[in-house]
Amino acid sequence: MDSITIGVLGTVALSLMLVSGMRIAYATALCGFVGLWIIRGYGPAAGLAGLMPYAETSHYTLLVLPLFILMGFLSYYAGITRDVFWTARQWLGHLPGGLAIATIFGCAGFAAACGASTASAAVMGRVALPELKKFGYDDKIAAGCVAAGGTLATMIPPSVIMVIYGFISEQSIGALLLAGIFPGLLSALTYSIMLYIRFKLNPALGPPVTGITWTERLKSVQGVWGIAVLITIVLGGIYTGFATPSEAAGIGALGAFVMALRRMRLGDLKLALMDTARTSAMIFAIIVGVLIFVRFLAFSGMPSTLANAIIGLDVNRYVILVAILGLYLVLGMFLDGIGMLLLTIPIVLPAVIGLGFNPIFFGVLVVRMIEIGLITPPVGLNVYVLKGVAPDISMGDIFRGCGWFVVVDIINVAILIAFPQIILFIPEAMID
Repeated sequence: MDSITIGVLGTVALSLMLVSGMRIAYATALCGFVGLWIIRGYGPAAGLAGLMPYAETSHYTLLVLPLFILMGFLSYYAGITRDVFWTARQWLGHLPGGLAIATIFGCAGFAAACGASTASAAVMGRVALPELKKFGYDDKIAAGCVAAGGTLATMIPPSVIMVIYGFISEQSIGALLLAGIFPGLLSALTYSIMLYIRFKLNPALGPPVTGITWTERLKSVQGVWGIAVLITIVLGGIYTGFATPSEAAGIGALGAFVMALRRMRLGDLKLALMDTARTSAMIFAIIVGVLIFVRFLAFSGMPSTLANAIIGLDVNRYVILVAILGLYLVLGMFLDGIGMLLLTIPIVLPAVIGLGFNPIFFGVLVVRMIEIGLITPPVGLNVYVLKGVAPDISMGDIFRGCGWFVVVDIINVAILIAFPQIILFIPEAMID
């Protein structure tokens, strides 16, 4: 049996394990080790599986992951999330669908301090849903806003998914984080436009908030100026080159801790540290397992063979790009974002680069497709997380509430493909 066939069979075996419910870290490590054993023998396989994960995950660049995650949890337990939503409510609540729009911008604000989509959905579910219910907003609209708004954390820096893509694709993490700014803002803006139009045409979906004075609006700003300054310093440090992404993450975590001191109890600090440790351990376990599997694929020769086959297709390269993105749309219905990213990028990225696409441009598009997968059935992790926060809203209603957001997401992907400078403007300016 040739090595390429072994690679294909290993991929099929992995897919079956994942569909059966086996955790991705264990499934990838097992398939990768067995595949290496078959191709290279037990001794080399054991050596690679034992040494390579440490050698790869001990990179200084990966320090950015736990630090940005800590920054997000400190912001949550310090109540900064609630402040961001309240400010958005005071300034946008008077518009048609104002509370729904405020939820989107509240999610965007928290995304700038969080980096994890499911955490954003869980937190904003606790903060925004009671307010939306209080004003009589339709359950489907309310749940859809929170679930879809939570996906902004995968795009707006600091994004954990962007960091992992940069690691696996060997691209600049700083450039990738900055590349997500405009696409993230585009998502928030187009979500809000869609909600404004829907509520304008059908006011019965939920009333605007009335009676908010300018004094109340201005007073609400004091709750978010600190986090706004912090995010500006973090992203500004990366953009100017004053700080590496890891250093910027350290600044962000320290800044969030300082801001949290006056509001956070010792028990909350302990919870923030424990949540950070659990989340970081889960992510690094997945990375280790996938690295073993990726090394197996490299020895099988399957990725390069597939890349050459794709490059050799006699069709427009944008047709191939759309087909690859469509594959991510399907995979997103069954796999979580981190696992999907780590499993596919080593296979498809050589082909994408061979077709002449910028890997940073492609990375943002892939992350965009992962966002869609977070709110589409049957997996839709953000929907499941929100269901845990709001057990009185049915899964069906949450998925239906996400429908319009998925339509807007697909339109946004088309816009980004048509106008790649939306993605590349800041990274190219940083290089210049």
